[in-house]
Amino acid sequence: MTAGPRQLNKAPKADADGNPAYREPVLGNPVSTLMESGVGNCFPGLEFDLRQLDVRFFPGLVFEFLGITPAGPDGTQGARLTYAFPKGDPIIADKYTDDGPDWVTELKKQFAGPAGSALGSGTWYLHFVEQDGKRIMLYDYSLYQNGVGLVPYEGETAWWIIRLIEPEKPLTIALTQRAPDGSPSGAPVVLTGRRRMFLNDEGMIDPVYHPGELTSSMCSPWTHDFRDCACHYWASNHPDVVLGDVDDPQQQLPDGTDKTDPAQAVTFIDWMRRRHLPLKDVSAQTTLEKARPDRYDPYEINLHWEELDFVLQGQETDATTDLKKLQPHEPYQELDDLIADLHELAGMELTLALEYLYAYFSLREPDEVTPQQEAAWPGLTEDLRAARQLILSVALSEMTHLRWVNQTLWLIFAAYPDIGTYEPVLSPSTVEADPNSAVGQSGTGKLRPATQDVLQNFVDIERPGGDLDTEYVKLVAYLREYMDDFPEGLYQLAVRIDSDGMQHYQKFRDVKRILEPYAAQEALYLRPVEEAKPDASAVQPALGLIDTALAALGKGYQIEAKLGDMPLANAEIQKARDAMHALSDMALTLAGENIGVPFFARLK
Repeated sequence: MTAGPRQLNKAPKADADGNPAYREPVLGNPVSTLMESGVGNCFPGLEFDLRQLDVRFFPGLVFEFLGITPAGPDGTQGARLTYAFPKGDPIIADKYTDDGPDWVTELKKQFAGPAGSALGSGTWYLHFVEQDGKRIMLYDYSLYQNGVGLVPYEGETAWWIIRLIEPEKPLTIALTQRAPDGSPSGAPVVLTGRRRMFLNDEGMIDPVYHPGELTSSMCSPWTHDFRDCACHYWASNHPDVVLGDVDDPQQQLPDGTDKTDPAQAVTFIDWMRRRHLPLKDVSAQTTLEKARPDRYDPYEINLHWEELDFVLQGQETDATTDLKKLQPHEPYQELDDLIADLHELAGMELTLALEYLYAYFSLREPDEVTPQQEAAWPGLTEDLRAARQLILSVALSEMTHLRWVNQTLWLIFAAYPDIGTYEPVLSPSTVEADPNSAVGQSGTGKLRPATQDVLQNFVDIERPGGDLDTEYVKLVAYLREYMDDFPEGLYQLAVRIDSDGMQHYQKFRDVKRILEPYAAQEALYLRPVEEAKPDASAVQPALGLIDTALAALGKGYQIEAKLGDMPLANAEIQKARDAMHALSDMALTLAGENIGVPFFARLK
């Protein structure tokens, strides 16, 4: 950095009591719970009923789509006008009188004339729709030709016809009243206009739709949907498994004793479980058949739905979060402090990625399990496959975090050019080792095989509330508090990294649990890998690939940060990926010879 410390001209905000209000953010539900993320189903049973969009397909009018009775057509099926209310429709409201499109002006005149007056009384049905010179009558003429009479289409068919209408093209519709047998009666009312665009210019659902309107035709009550639909989903996204409320770590067991179980905080439980069972004794099962005995059945849900807890960030809660109980974090006072912290975090991500990779290479490959071992230890092959996949996924995630922290840095330097220039951070940053630790610690740059003790170290460093998580919580909280002072997207990047930490924690707990049955005979799943000396000839090609990968990463980051030339930057990133793939193959071969690559040998 070429400039001295820059004071961030923001002071921590205060709450109503004058206390610092700088606290970690309270994160809500994922985007998948929003209606925009729902499955666009055309019938009741999922997030919303797509037909409800088309009840307002023609500006100023609201329809409903009616089916047929069990006894057959009764003349009321089809698209029936619920009401005409042009003044309440934003498209043809008064503000569009002078400067609106010509078709809107003309439609407004139609509603102000005899057509609007006629639609104000009586029961009206959609008679035909016409576009591009093609008119479709909403009657089943095949029945008419067979002497049955002029029978209106049922609501579902009428809706399909309306769905075919194109927007941005002239549209003519006619409405008519009906005789008791369903045949048209009296002179039709004809209107010309356009089909409604359901999304506005911002991509949001048109505000003409009232709250609850898109779900008003769903099964009722909502707790009954999945029974009446003869399946096991609800009309809205809901959690299958959740983390329990851990405000009170003391859990009373069936025998009346209390037992503290820290695993409760990370044990997934069935959200649909019967609440009279002990919380920790109802962990989520892997199949519906196994879960069924401890779950509310469809009938019971109608009686006990209020017992199902709200879920925020994957965790059940029965109360509103008390912000005063959240651990406050002191904000960064100078921009240099923030940048220094990001340098440390980037280095730590690289350190952890390499430590986790070494542990990954220390695991035997599934095809190395002999038939005799598999016979004596059923499931060993699949356990190895699962453990390897989980550890590798965390290591790759840490490399993604390395990029994101670097990206955060170069965006800050671009926003504040007077503080210096961005340089890629691709050197390890380790924590001080505990001299009393017999197996070392994660984040110290010590390469170790995946023993149970080492896996526990991995769990501890990724643990929510640990040192690493606390640093990211501080970063998230600060970027959230002063989002306007930083480039767009930095807060979201920090949230994604921090959220991934919980997944890393869960995955390492899973790996430890998967491999725990073999702890007494670690040779069943571990290779006797020893870290090679840095000058050993066998590992020189692997170390060269590490140099190549990091050099290409650094060059790619520089190009993207300073030039914005994405094709050129991606070419360098691809070089890094190719080197990493080659490194993986080479490290696996060396591990098969019980040689561990000294990943940190050339890294300063």
